[in-house]
Amino acid sequence: MRFLAAVLFIALAACSGNAQHSAQNLASSAPGQAKDAALAVAIKGKFATIDLDSSAAVNVGVTNGDATLTGEVRSQIVRNEFEAAARSMGGVRTVNDRTIVNPKVRSVRESVADAALVAKVDATLIAQTGVNALKVKTTVHAGVVTLDGAVSSRDLKQTMLNSVRALGGVKSVVDHIAVRP
Repeated sequence: MRFLAAVLFIALAACSGNAQHSAQNLASSAPGQAKDAALAVAIKGKFATIDLDSSAAVNVGVTNGDATLTGEVRSQIVRNEFEAAARSMGGVRTVNDRTIVNPKVRSVRESVADAALVAKVDATLIAQTGVNALKVKTTVHAGVVTLDGAVSSRDLKQTMLNSVRALGGVKSVVDHIAVRP
């Protein structure tokens, strides 16, 4: 969920040129670490205007005005644009671009869809099985649901698996549920 909050914050910042300008002004007037943190946020906001999906997959660290970019971008063109954008920010002394090109970078839409499916699965499990479902952790990647944890009976486990498989958006279920009476 922190990832989604960060993406939404960046997207909102990117939507407004004034927000970017304000973040850059804050970065130039703040002392030390606060200045570096504000600069990192401003850089991420600028990246979101170039390629939102790649911006969500790139981390920006700034120390004493030296920016380090890590993560994945969709193309070499985006990589070059991100590096140029970081260099263009007032307060940036150097840019160390450690990003790698991965044309299959997940989109923000895919990440949000997976997060929504986690919530849907968890709600279904609680409705079907009650508090026992809280002992099972749900993760989702591209519609593939993985359930990890333990339950008290085989019947409960089967109810959970059947309930999840019946949900729309679930492509398959990976069962890592142990039965521990």
